[in-house]
Amino acid sequence: MSYTEEQLRAALVERVASGSPDVQQIVRRGRRTKRRRRAGFTLAGLGAAATVFLGVQGVWVGTAHVAEQPLARVTASAAPSLPPEDTRAVPPAPLIASRSSATMPAGKTVKFRPLSFFTSYTIVCTDPKAWVIIRREGGAGGGARRCGQKGASSHSSKESVSSGWLERTQQIEVWVLPADTDSKYLQIPLRRQPGALKKLVEETRSRPGAWAVGVYDRADATDPIPTATTTVTLKPTG
Repeated sequence: MSYTEEQLRAALVERVASGSPDVQQIVRRGRRTKRRRRAGFTLAGLGAAATVFLGVQGVWVGTAHVAEQPLARVTASAAPSLPPEDTRAVPPAPLIASRSSATMPAGKTVKFRPLSFFTSYTIVCTDPKAWVIIRREGGAGGGARRCGQKGASSHSSKESVSSGWLERTQQIEVWVLPADTDSKYLQIPLRRQPGALKKLVEETRSRPGAWAVGVYDRADATDPIPTATTTVTLKPTG
């Protein structure tokens, strides 16, 4: 024989003795207990989420702890090291002046007092594909080349330096441009135009790309690329 829920509830009420707890009250308490348990599960879930979020700072949540992790930072790359001497110079020349930058595009002016007519220059970059432009005072030079894995280098000579080279402080401009620089800025006429490269730097978003330029010289330096001479011997005929 089967009974409906109403019949069972009525039979239960009839069997409850006088002074016993009210059935409806018991039901209501049961529902409140169930709601509290559900709320507890929800808070536990939020606590776990807080553990994941706050754990990056090494915070305890409940009994769980997530190790501290450093926050991500965007920093400019460190400038590469210049060699203490230029071994391509004859004899090897020590470093006498230098400048560096942590970003590109950028330009630096290096001032120095030359010790010979064969002052040499070396530029090293974290990006070997970056473009390097060296301009001497007055806009001379200005050739563009890739920095390269071993760096870019150049040197002066008696024929290339200005009058009174050894009598006063000299300077060079070094510009390092990103590998994807618009090719128009690499053309000789524009490179030598006053303010053209400065305008490029001002209009281009700066990006990490460290580089450094070094000037090397010594008083007894000689031409690292000596001029070839040819001796012609005449033999008498007859």
